[in-house]
This record gives sequence, C-alpha cells and structure tokens, in this order.
Amino acid sequence: MNEAQYKLGQAQGMKPQYSKEALQEDQNSVSSEQAKLLQPRVNKPDQRALDWQQNNQWFGKDQEMTSLALGLHEKLVSSGVDPSSDQYYRRIDETMHKRFPEYFGDDTESTEVKTQRKPSTVVAPATRSTGPKKIRLTKTQLALAKKFKLTPEQYARELIKTENANG
Repeated sequence: MNEAQYKLGQAQGMKPQYSKEALQEDQNSVSSEQAKLLQPRVNKPDQRALDWQQNNQWFGKDQEMTSLALGLHEKLVSSGVDPSSDQYYRRIDETMHKRFPEYFGDDTESTEVKTQRKPSTVVAPATRSTGPKKIRLTKTQLALAKKFKLTPEQYARELIKTENANG
C-alpha cells in the first residue's frame, strides 16, 4: 500500500509533457504555417505600377476593364514582356484605349468636308441633292494625314475622291 501511495505521489508531482493548451498552440502554429504555404505569394507592386493605377482610376472599380487589364497582364507576362518595362504599360494602355474608347474620350474625330455647290438649274434635277457629307476620320487616318503633311479636311477630300472613283 505504501508503495502504491508513493507511486501515486510521484505521478501527481510529475508535470504532463503535453497540456491541452500546448496541444492547441502546436496545432495553431502548424495550421498557420500550412496556411502560409497554401496562400499564393503576392508580390507588392512596384512604384511604377502604383503610379499607373493612380492614373487609371477605373482599375479595381470597373469590373470589365479591370478583367481585361489583368488578362492582358497574364498574356504579356507569359509572352515574356517585362512587367516593369515601358512596352508593358504602353501595350496595356493602347489596348484599353482601343477597347474602351468611350471611357477615354478617344472616339473617332469628325471633320466636315464642305463641297462646292453647283449652281441650281431652272429645271428640277433628276436626283435630290444632299447636304455636305460628314466624314469621320479614325485616329489612324488622322495620323496618316499628319504624316503626309495634310490637314484632316484635305485628307477627307482625297478620301471622297478615291471612294467616288472606286464606286
């Protein structure tokens, strides 16, 4: 009996190796370590990316535009374009302007070409005369006019001439 009481006293005096709290802490630390491994690594954006985002207020607010920008980012990165290069930002901006011209105010510019009116005849003409034609030049056409050192009106007149000649 004495021996049993002695062993009981020793057992009660011993500190358990693992308490419930220690087991919970170990599980929490393991689960937080696993969570860190499972979370995707998100690199902090560089200053240039932050500047670009500040200049493009639609990013993160307009779902369609943001999705296009992120998809374009993936495409550019997978094709080997450096995300911190001028080419990267230029291509994203060009694509956004091309796909959403109404947002950026890049709608095609219009120029009105004044055609010379023929003197009216006494007899009614066979066809009705129409007012001056309104031609809308695209950005590409405006760039070509500038390259050829023509005014947009001159370019539009030549465009009308070629269209009339071609039918």
